Amino acid sequence: MSEVKDTLKEHPSLRFLTMIVGMLITSIGVNGFLRPAGLLSGGATGISTAINYLTGMNIGFLTFVVNIPVFILGFIYLEKEFCILSLINMAIFSFLLGVTSDISQFIPINDMILQAIYGGLLSGAGVGLVFRARASTGGTDIIAAILKVKKNIEIKDTAMAINAVIVFIGSFLFGLDLALYTLIDIFMNATAMNFVKDAMNSQKAVMVVSDKAEEISEIIMKKLVRGVTFLEAEGAYTHQKKKIIYTIVSTSEIPQIKEISLSCDNKAFISVNDITEVKGRGFKAKDL
Repeated sequence: MSEVKDTLKEHPSLRFLTMIVGMLITSIGVNGFLRPAGLLSGGATGISTAINYLTGMNIGFLTFVVNIPVFILGFIYLEKEFCILSLINMAIFSFLLGVTSDISQFIPINDMILQAIYGGLLSGAGVGLVFRARASTGGTDIIAAILKVKKNIEIKDTAMAINAVIVFIGSFLFGLDLALYTLIDIFMNATAMNFVKDAMNSQKAVMVVSDKAEEISEIIMKKLVRGVTFLEAEGAYTHQKKKIIYTIVSTSEIPQIKEISLSCDNKAFISVNDITEVKGRGFKAKDL
């Protein structure tokens, strides 16, 4: 079975550039859309933004301070390389937040719904790029990474839970209207982050029931270079013994699987199921 190349791992400069671009996109989302509307962003940035609204202190400096206790936990539970990269990113991200603090004057949008949608999309997409490079911007991303590694809780689920708490607190500090608009931002943030983080790295589990299982499996292994497992089965009505083909492929390979199966047996029964994660040769692991 073929090995999967990890371009970002093989090219450190591209990995670093990906992280920088991700943090810049997030900074623009926060300072260009969310802060002008008085909305809270997610995670440590959201906490810093809330304090910024109350005190007027620089949001970049606040983000740096909020991150300190979280990184202590990170160095205890996560890989040192991940934490060191995240620590560097946190400093860069704090700098970028400070530098782009006045960028909203170049983005003439005064519609709160549009600001919530696009602020959430940009900030989520930026964080997703950083996660894709196997790092984070610190803050609650570190907590999400810890829960993913230790408890296999999806990062987007942790992010939604933490951000919901921020919204709850924000509703008392800044009013219910602001909190409800912020919910739109948080949903878009989590959706964009998860999409970008796992883009082009999604897999499907396929099961094919056919009388020509041997023939179909041979073509799959030869043409797609994917492993195939036979599952022994028996028809409940006919009591006829059958072999079920079980294989995991990338989403883009599903049309080929269907074509191969139906070309060999036009009565083949094909089932395609979503899977959350695959580890093993031939697939790029989702570290986070």
